[in-house]
Amino acid sequence: MSGRLKFIVLVVFSLVLGVSWFWWHTLSWTGELTAFPAHYDGTCKSVEGIYGAEDIVIDHQNNLAYISSHDRRNPETKGSVWVMPLGAPDEARALTLKGYDAERFSPHGIDLWVGKDGVRRLFVIDHGDWSISRVVIFRVEGDALVFDRAIVDPLIQRPNDVAAAGNNAFYVTNDLGAAYNSRGEFFEVLFRQARGNLVYFDGNKASIATDKIAFANGVKLSNDGTRLYLGAIVDQSVRFYARDMTNGALTLDDEIVLGTGVDNIDVDEDGVLWVGAHPKLLTFSKHAKAAINRSPSQIIRIDPVQKAIREVYYSHGDPLSGASVGAHSGGTLLLGGVFDPQVLVCLASGSVF
Repeated sequence: MSGRLKFIVLVVFSLVLGVSWFWWHTLSWTGELTAFPAHYDGTCKSVEGIYGAEDIVIDHQNNLAYISSHDRRNPETKGSVWVMPLGAPDEARALTLKGYDAERFSPHGIDLWVGKDGVRRLFVIDHGDWSISRVVIFRVEGDALVFDRAIVDPLIQRPNDVAAAGNNAFYVTNDLGAAYNSRGEFFEVLFRQARGNLVYFDGNKASIATDKIAFANGVKLSNDGTRLYLGAIVDQSVRFYARDMTNGALTLDDEIVLGTGVDNIDVDEDGVLWVGAHPKLLTFSKHAKAAINRSPSQIIRIDPVQKAIREVYYSHGDPLSGASVGAHSGGTLLLGGVFDPQVLVCLASGSVF
């Protein structure tokens, strides 16, 4: 064998070896090589007709859940926000929008703020027709969401989730640095580039609160507002920040690596975190393309004081596929998915519907 041929063989072998290792590594970190047993210590029922319940926030005082809903596989349709009484989930209903006449309404992450005056404001990320995204603030008045204000800012480029921090203040995650529907999205995730960030809007102006996040996703404040929790799908972690109550500045305190694709974060009345997650990211990607491809649903409970972690729910994709949120209150756990046409209502062991 000539020296030139040996060189070519060596190069080809090295390339094959490198590609094989990269593919194995990708399958590994995306969870595709791991088997998980399905489990939940309780009973669940499906409330049908609520499409794409990507995010859920609970009003613990009034025992109500607000649900961000859109048939995301049919983007030309108009989405809605639903309200569900926790004691009577079958009475869930879509809220009327007043004063907000967007031709398309595509709600994504949501959060609730209860002001000192008792007024409830719902913060909603609206992608509209995806040409421009905004954070819309509504006042909750009975069965209506009354338009208050919409914020569009150059720093709010790819909003995913929002955490209310005042009547007009909030944090919002930009999940990726690449433009929507660009080839850069794929490569940014594939190579685990940390180009996502978190923006703080103080009521007047926006600023970057923290950055270098690989697919920034769920964000939530603690009940007293002194801490902020930030989840990342590709980083597969939840970050804990101390928050300056005077100016909203953040200081990283801790980071818990969960080894799963962290989506939305809920904080219950006891301050416990409930994390919706995608344990098999490539499978979830297939699910996003077609409903027939079922994707696991996983909910993780985190005690932020003890840093105790427990997986409370896992399914292989039925009855709910691709859960993006688990919101908890008083023993009731609500699960919503990015694409499925229902909300799963689960009660702890010993409870009945």
